[in-house]
Amino acid sequence: MRVPLSQYPGFNRFTLDWLAGDDRFLPRRGADRQGRRAVDAELVAALKAQNRQWGIDADADIDAWATGDAVMLIAGQQLGFAGGPLYTLAKIATLLKMKRQYASEGKKAVAFFWLASEDHDWDEAAALSLPVAGLCVQKQVNRQVDLVCMRAIRSADQRAAVGSLPVPESLIGQLLSLYDLPRPSWLRPGINFRDSFAELLASVFGNELVLIDALTPELRRAGLPLFQQIGEKHDHIQDALHDRAKELAAAGYAQQIVPPDGEHYTLFFELDAHGVRHPVTRPVEAERTSTSALTRPLLQDQVLQPDVFVGGPSEVAYYAQLVPLYEMLGVAMPRVALRGHALVAPKRVARAIERYDIEPHELFASADALLIEREPEGVSQIRDIAESARANLMQHIEQISQLALPADHSLAGSIQRSIGHLEYHFNKLSERAIKGLVRKDRERLAAVRELAATLHPDAHVQDRVVGWFGYWSEYGQHLTQCLIDEIEPDSDVFRIVSL
Repeated sequence: MRVPLSQYPGFNRFTLDWLAGDDRFLPRRGADRQGRRAVDAELVAALKAQNRQWGIDADADIDAWATGDAVMLIAGQQLGFAGGPLYTLAKIATLLKMKRQYASEGKKAVAFFWLASEDHDWDEAAALSLPVAGLCVQKQVNRQVDLVCMRAIRSADQRAAVGSLPVPESLIGQLLSLYDLPRPSWLRPGINFRDSFAELLASVFGNELVLIDALTPELRRAGLPLFQQIGEKHDHIQDALHDRAKELAAAGYAQQIVPPDGEHYTLFFELDAHGVRHPVTRPVEAERTSTSALTRPLLQDQVLQPDVFVGGPSEVAYYAQLVPLYEMLGVAMPRVALRGHALVAPKRVARAIERYDIEPHELFASADALLIEREPEGVSQIRDIAESARANLMQHIEQISQLALPADHSLAGSIQRSIGHLEYHFNKLSERAIKGLVRKDRERLAAVRELAATLHPDAHVQDRVVGWFGYWSEYGQHLTQCLIDEIEPDSDVFRIVSL
């Protein structure tokens, strides 16, 4: 099922307009690079060693990238326990779909995936929602309890980069017990979030991806000239970002990255000896400099020189803010492509869409709302009867008022309160009758409820919150193959993928 992204709840409006052809703030299309500058030899060696450590033989792809003999595609994501939410998998599926499309045209392409190990959002990294019996069950580490285990090196108020933090045993235990799994090597005792995430991807995708850790020292050193240039032009960059924010606002768009103090955008963090990030206005030594959401794309595109960047809707909007900086700093911008969007459902769940003629705009409605739409005649009759009865009763109460009030004016308040109670109970009676009517078909109710719980659990779109590992544990390579086959890169639709 192909559904317009305009029906996807909360989709970024800037990106929708951009997809429709509005390229005032961000070029919609761009030519692939014709070769690239020489790549730092130390970085090439580091990437090869890094990927071998995670179980990936990426030497040939890294060499093809470094020599300019392949189109370079890149996406990235914050680290998340057990692979994070489904949209992480959708990004990777988009990369691999594009890689195969290039191959069909006789062009070699390599797919890089950036591991945002410097991110400090512990709550997001150490949380997982998993599909269980068609429902979304929250499994989350209690931060205070977990920090008891790490208190020697971390305290609750520190903004630590999560990549080097060990995966909590409490979270591992919940996952293994939920699926009755033997303990895999990517969850071995003491493993950190970065290595766990990378080794899981290696076990799923083999050698199809080249992974790169955002905190790779050689990457930071290669980016030092850029860092220095950003530091020297700090004030001009702040002015350019504020000017672009005003331009976006005038066009009706909100900026994705807002300055935390309302005035100064964060460009860099300093990593201290414990991996804790502190905002700074100028870069420090390369290995201790951590990029912000604004400077991360600049580092990526200056050092790695990708031909195509694949991002989610918010990341596309980031680039709209950054275009003036690319021009100011002389960094070549890649073609920006929107990741494919896909939601997944077991076949028995997906069949409800066709069986009950569910329209695209109904996919994210509640089960009761969907079922009410399937009983228009009966629902209408109940509402008409209830309204008629209410009107008749109000007419009789008015007659009582006309007779009684001249005799006892104190009755006015009592009559008004009674009217309020009666209207409330009429409404409740009508609601209960409608729910009873739509629930009379238990099989249909169960199917539509499961569909709503699968695609829109707890009023959140599935791919934003549900971990893909739950589906992977049941479907294995069938899941990834279906996503790669059906996902549509850089498209204004999303797919409902039946597993």
